[in-house]
Amino acid sequence: MNHGRRSSADGTIDAERIARIGREVHAVCPEFDTDAFVASVPADLPRLELSARIARTSQGLRDRLPVTGPDALDIPLRSLPPTPAASAVTNDFGLHLYSPRSDYVSRYLRTAEHLERSLAAPTRTTGYFSVELPVRHFLADFPDETMKAVDAWSRDEGFRVRRLASEATRLPLPWPPRIALPADAGLPVLKTLHDDPHRYVRTSVANHLGDVAATQPDFAPATLQRWRASGRVTGEQFAFLTRDALSNRLKEGGPPAHAALLGYAHGRRWPSRAAPPPSRARS
Repeated sequence: MNHGRRSSADGTIDAERIARIGREVHAVCPEFDTDAFVASVPADLPRLELSARIARTSQGLRDRLPVTGPDALDIPLRSLPPTPAASAVTNDFGLHLYSPRSDYVSRYLRTAEHLERSLAAPTRTTGYFSVELPVRHFLADFPDETMKAVDAWSRDEGFRVRRLASEATRLPLPWPPRIALPADAGLPVLKTLHDDPHRYVRTSVANHLGDVAATQPDFAPATLQRWRASGRVTGEQFAFLTRDALSNRLKEGGPPAHAALLGYAHGRRWPSRAAPPPSRARS
């Protein structure tokens, strides 16, 4: 996930959005000091990068919320609009406006005492803004518990929650923290999701598999071959997964197994500006 790239499309955290967050929180918690929140947070924003703006906003929530513990978790979640559509979210990634709520949960309520409730929050917030980064903080501190939650997310009825299961376990994501898990730790999730009916989820699966292929060249083709042999993914769906997972590796001169799955003669490099050839793989 590239927060900086998408911020140009959906806006960033600015004074106007701070005021909107304040109004939404105040609507469900009249004791919340909206004026103090709105006055204190924007003062720091002009000199901060986006990630720091998100953190500064979640700090402002912590400083001004009149409660702590589970109640402090409930208020930011109840302050969300009833649905992503009601919030004017018009794309799969959502609006940065809602990222401070998730940051708040992961930053200030990532404790053993509140872990079960805190780990339930991403399934609520991911419809408003992609939340793989906050989940990675949970993976760093509570890997076993978080992976159990991620496994459940992979079977959720909401496609954004299923996509989160794949994205959260993509270990080489560009923003920290780095997670001390094996590069293929997400394989059980990918096995569940590789034939997902939603292309948004399958794209994440392919990108995730491509991440692993960068450090384990034999892993991706072996995994793809198993999926094809299972009969769950065939034809164009298999070709889509294969192209997205392996095309970058082949451009860099990947191994013969990558070229064979893509139906491309090994020994020739893809021109960096050329589109990948159609896969000739068949089930």
